[in-house]
Amino acid sequence: MGNGFQMGNAVVPSSGGNLLYADDNNLALAPSGNYQSSARHGIDIWDIIGILRRRWLYPLVGCLIGLAVGVAYIVSVPVLYKSSARVLIDKSVSRYLLANKIVNDPPFDDMDLGSQVYVLSSESIIVPVVRNLNLAHDPEFVGIAVASGAESEWGLSKLLAIVKQSIGWHSETAIDIDTILERRAVETFVKRLTISREDAANVMNVTFASRDAKKAADIANALVETYVATTLKVKLDSNKMASQMLEDRVVELRQQVRSADQAVIEYKKNNKGISTVRGQPYSTQIANLNARLLDERVAIAENKARLEHGQHSASDAKSHKTAPDNDVIMKLRSQYLDLGIVATELESRVGPKHLAVVKIRQRMEKLAAAIQDEKERIYSVATEVASEPDLAKARYEELAVAIDEFQKTRELESNAEVLRNLYSASLQKLNELNTGLPQSMPVQEARIITRAAPPLEKDSKKPLAAFGGSILLGFLLGAGAAVARGLAGGAFETPEQVKSATGIYCGIMPAVEVRQRRIALRRGNGNSRQAVLEEYVLDAPYSRFTETVRNIKVFVEAARRANGDKVFCVLSSVANEGKTTILTNLSALIASSPRARLLVIDCDLHRRRLTDKLAPNAHEGLIEALDDPSRLAGLVYKMERSGLDFLPCALSRRIANAAELLGSPQMEKLLDAARAAYEFVIIEAPPVMSVVDIKTIERYIDRFIFVVEWGKTRRRLVQEALSEVEMIRGRLMYIVLNKADPAALRSLEAYKGARFGDYYIE
Repeated sequence: MGNGFQMGNAVVPSSGGNLLYADDNNLALAPSGNYQSSARHGIDIWDIIGILRRRWLYPLVGCLIGLAVGVAYIVSVPVLYKSSARVLIDKSVSRYLLANKIVNDPPFDDMDLGSQVYVLSSESIIVPVVRNLNLAHDPEFVGIAVASGAESEWGLSKLLAIVKQSIGWHSETAIDIDTILERRAVETFVKRLTISREDAANVMNVTFASRDAKKAADIANALVETYVATTLKVKLDSNKMASQMLEDRVVELRQQVRSADQAVIEYKKNNKGISTVRGQPYSTQIANLNARLLDERVAIAENKARLEHGQHSASDAKSHKTAPDNDVIMKLRSQYLDLGIVATELESRVGPKHLAVVKIRQRMEKLAAAIQDEKERIYSVATEVASEPDLAKARYEELAVAIDEFQKTRELESNAEVLRNLYSASLQKLNELNTGLPQSMPVQEARIITRAAPPLEKDSKKPLAAFGGSILLGFLLGAGAAVARGLAGGAFETPEQVKSATGIYCGIMPAVEVRQRRIALRRGNGNSRQAVLEEYVLDAPYSRFTETVRNIKVFVEAARRANGDKVFCVLSSVANEGKTTILTNLSALIASSPRARLLVIDCDLHRRRLTDKLAPNAHEGLIEALDDPSRLAGLVYKMERSGLDFLPCALSRRIANAAELLGSPQMEKLLDAARAAYEFVIIEAPPVMSVVDIKTIERYIDRFIFVVEWGKTRRRLVQEALSEVEMIRGRLMYIVLNKADPAALRSLEAYKGARFGDYYIE
């Protein structure tokens, strides 16, 4: 912001580029510097209390609305009787029977206990109660009087249905009257029903509310009885269903076992292979068969080798080329050779015809014959061995087939054994279920421990709570709305808010219209309200209003002495913010000072309210002065009481070129003439946001005073108005927060204490 001067804690801009400080009415120039706006103070409890005191109507209206809602609720919602019954889910008996294998049904766990609350409030329990007690025809539950078998009450509904059908309006699904009544009764039943779990997890409290005490108790008892009966019936139905399913399974398994056994018998009959041995493990039997199969495979290899060797030996023996590789032949051949050596030696000594030589030769011939016989035998044996491999292979193949048959037989027997075991287990389970406790002596886990009794008094807590809650809620909503509006920045209510938003010093001005009337009545001038309004500072010199105007006067005089400023302008964002009242009272206060020459000019060429109040009969004024500034002294009106000079705007109608006239050189000449003749010149300008006049005349004005209506002019509007005339912000001297509610003002300044206003006198 531009330069300025300070009054007390206030800084007033100075057009001369200096800051003028005022302390105890002593003004002094200081070095220029930038203006620092007031820091936004934090919101504390006193701010909230102050907002509520200023806007007390909001909480009051909220309480009244809450009171009306509470009364409407109490009137529309009747006070009901409440009756309660208790249901115990006893798990100890079921656990004992299950531990001793008397029953197989597991008891309720904690999760199941929680779900029983929803079971109790389900339609499977409620609908039977509604039907048994004929609640579908009870006016308390369906809202209309319907007698059993009566049809006259539904004439209007039938007529409406006929009209819909005649115009072609058909509902998608046709619902009969009994179904509608039953649905309404169920919906009302659910709203009246309350189910809760007590401190003990396995105890449920069932409460029902009704207009009739006995009916409330009867319905609560009927509900818990239906729940207990339904729970037992569900358990019996479940056991019957399980028994039937198990019985069907047993029949099916019996047939499968028979089929499996028959398959084993038929397979053994058709395949005479190796049978399984009962009592001996399957692995042992299959290991023995595999060992025999391996032996046959080795025998096939040995026979094949023998065959090849025998065939080779037989071929040699037949051709007489070499002796067969045989121990007998080798032994005979050794003997034959030894005898040949002996015969040769003996023949050389005794001759070939010697009897010993002849015997040896005969013996050698016998050995040669034996060798030949052995070779022929080997050939015949080789021929016989040629058929042994075929026999071994046949035995091997037969053994392999037997093993396959054994495995197939074992598979069929295993399937039959498994089915037989399943059949035995299922049959045993069926016998236990059919002969067990649930059907002959059912175990009731849910039982009634406290039956509902007709209550002696109605439930009055809920209406009182609703009544008090509605009032409290209304108060909180009203207080919240008041605080939200006070803090949301809707309108200015404190000078601190103005300083934080604009950076300009602000003073607050109380509304004085009521006091004005009192003063006029005391003066015997009850009809001259305007005279009292424009000169209120003279009628109440010690009032808060006058003191605030006097504060503005100090700022004006300080600017005059510091920089020679003479022309001041009072303006506002929009009309009816009280700038005319501020201007007239400020002018009256300045003019009342000794030797103070003051001129007030009405530059609002559009509405001319200042002229209507100070010189309503004027025929000449501003327009004529613009034509000839030398006539200024003859065109002004002298106010009798205050002594100020007033230049009216005597126009019969609104003119279109008002902005051009205010910004014309003639206006500059007129103001120069006023500067020469007067110490102070105060101008009333049109509203900033309504017309553009202020932008044309602002260059002729030294200082500006901006008027904002307390609690009404929006903050955004003020900031937008100051943005529109950004060129005057450096010359904006004072902001007046006008028409403050005195009661709200006392609330705002409560922190100053009761002694703060001791100096003010109405």
